[in-house]
Amino acid sequence: MIMHQTNHPHQTHPRTVAANPGLECSSGQTELLEWLQTARDWTPDTAPTWMERLRDEGVQLPPPENADESAIADLTLRLILSLAERSVYLTHTDHLSDRALYTYLVDTALALPAPPRQPGSIELIDLCPPYGHGIELMLACYASDDMRQQLSRKGISIPPRRPLSVDRDRTLPRPTGEPLQFD
Repeated sequence: MIMHQTNHPHQTHPRTVAANPGLECSSGQTELLEWLQTARDWTPDTAPTWMERLRDEGVQLPPPENADESAIADLTLRLILSLAERSVYLTHTDHLSDRALYTYLVDTALALPAPPRQPGSIELIDLCPPYGHGIELMLACYASDDMRQQLSRKGISIPPRRPLSVDRDRTLPRPTGEPLQFD
């Protein structure tokens, strides 16, 4: 899911668009036009993955099978922070251990072709998506007792409560730069 991020001030300094040297526009418009050209040319067959982008930008992370158990928590945090620096955020991760989250991100979520992102946008990786198995996870791990009771009263089958593996979500980076705080 990609959402628009609104916490960046709009810049209005004129710049020349690289793809069209005769066109002058504000910096925000220039970024948008350059993104549009890149997006038009994008194809998943030749696109780098997020992991390739991270490596190209100097973020070196070992494959999960080579990650030492004593280092996995630090590697997972490093990956989470590296993604946040690039406006990619995670949610609903508490049902996964550090190793399971790291493995899923490196081997699955970040192994897909990464399309160019519109300037100012963010990407949200929801580890409990609102479809398929994600609904069962949501009901077992994240739904409040009140929600579970309401749905049960409506005849919806509710899976048994599943304990969370870690307490990570409340401290994950957010688009504002501040982790969410729960009282």
